[in-house]
Amino acid sequence: MKSLILLACFLPLGIIYIIMKLSVWIAAVNSEQQYVREDAKRPHGPYVANAYADVDEEDEEYGDRTDYR
Repeated sequence: MKSLILLACFLPLGIIYIIMKLSVWIAAVNSEQQYVREDAKRPHGPYVANAYADVDEEDEEYGDRTDYR
């Protein structure tokens, strides 16, 4: 009987906790969906022709002993 009373006392706190978690989750999902909708309309670019190219290939220095210039 005492465990039932204890459960009844903490049940409202558990329900409030679950409702708060659900509301925060729903708010986060809605804000993410709004961000994705706005991001799709935003202009993208300009894109680099070769993103992985070595841009400072001529300016690299290897040190005193390995400088082959």
